[in-house]
Amino acid sequence: MDHTPGPPVPDDGQEHEETVLETVRTRLVMRTCEWCGKQMAPRKKGKGRTRRYCSPAHRQRAYEVRTATERLERDQEAGLARRDEEPVREVIERTLVRTRVVPAGPWERPGMRPGGQLYPGPAPEPERQEDGEVRPRELQRLLVRTAAAIAQGRLSVREVERIMRGVEAVRSAGDRFYDRLAEGGGPGGHG
Repeated sequence: MDHTPGPPVPDDGQEHEETVLETVRTRLVMRTCEWCGKQMAPRKKGKGRTRRYCSPAHRQRAYEVRTATERLERDQEAGLARRDEEPVREVIERTLVRTRVVPAGPWERPGMRPGGQLYPGPAPEPERQEDGEVRPRELQRLLVRTAAAIAQGRLSVREVERIMRGVEAVRSAGDRFYDRLAEGGGPGGHG
């Protein structure tokens, strides 16, 4: 019979209780990521902190949320940020645009089809002022007629592009005209 000796007993003549030492060891077996909840294996043997996130990207996201929350609370306390219970206010501007439609000139009416569509054909020569310029009312009538031709698909893409370049030039000149008026200059001259 093999007998292993136990702990030494003090030799003072008294009876002593046997002392039992117990050591509990813990080992991390599994942990979940604090961002996404994915299971992670613990680090291999070695020193270092326990992993809290499964990837550097999740560690960065958690940091951003944590620091953003701290900044938001700090800004709310300082009155620099809206509190969660405060409503979001909006200012809405509505603009009413009225377009005056001028009736077609007498030179357009005989060529009208039933339903308001124009017969294709050359437009009559517009009336001109004494200096040879087209009168504004006649120019407006030509533009209305041109708009009808575009809407009816009677013009090619190239013709519509050419017309739009002219309209853009007129729009730019009109903007400059109104800018001069706003600056106090006269309608025809420079400020």
